[in-house]
Amino acid sequence: MVQDLVAQETLDEYAELSSAIISDALDLAGIHGTLEGMSTQVPGTRMCGPAFTARYTLAPAALGRFADFMDDIPQGAVVAIDNDGRTDVSVWGDTLSLFGSVQRFAGTVIDGVCRDIDGTRALNYPMFSRGTYMRTGKGRVGVESTQAPISISGVIIRPGDLIFGDDTGVVAVPRERVDEVLALARKISARDDAYETAIRAGLQMKDVWLAPRED
Repeated sequence: MVQDLVAQETLDEYAELSSAIISDALDLAGIHGTLEGMSTQVPGTRMCGPAFTARYTLAPAALGRFADFMDDIPQGAVVAIDNDGRTDVSVWGDTLSLFGSVQRFAGTVIDGVCRDIDGTRALNYPMFSRGTYMRTGKGRVGVESTQAPISISGVIIRPGDLIFGDDTGVVAVPRERVDEVLALARKISARDDAYETAIRAGLQMKDVWLAPRED
């Protein structure tokens, strides 16, 4: 199961961070993991979990039906869908959001668009995509593969890679480097806390930058 690829305590710690802090940690680690163009469609929601990947292709080349793979997705996974950035057909609507909510998925990110967004917002289901569009993908695109490497915004995502999303954006962390990135994120978070303390103490901005100290 994909959850087993990232320890639960690690997921819990990541869940307390932000996409901005994780992005900074990815920069320090030399990893390109920021998913450009992915934004929340349900403001105020967050997602954090290992990726369950799916790739769509234009019908009739599709090798699978539209959403049969949903029954294979485990609790706690982020559904990561590569629809090749298409914005003219949707591959997710409120029926799938309801299923994801009941099955306790961590959320969904689509290199493409979703629809029925009012229903998804009513469920408070974490949904990240390039936007919304009403036209169905049924009969137009279909599943080419699942649990294989995909590309979202030019970032390769493999099953089990950690995906995090919030109101600022979406980031992906390679599963074999989650501990390294988390260690860097802890330091960045401590630095930001020191900045906040210094600002609230009334320091001038030129002195705020000097506030953090390495142990």
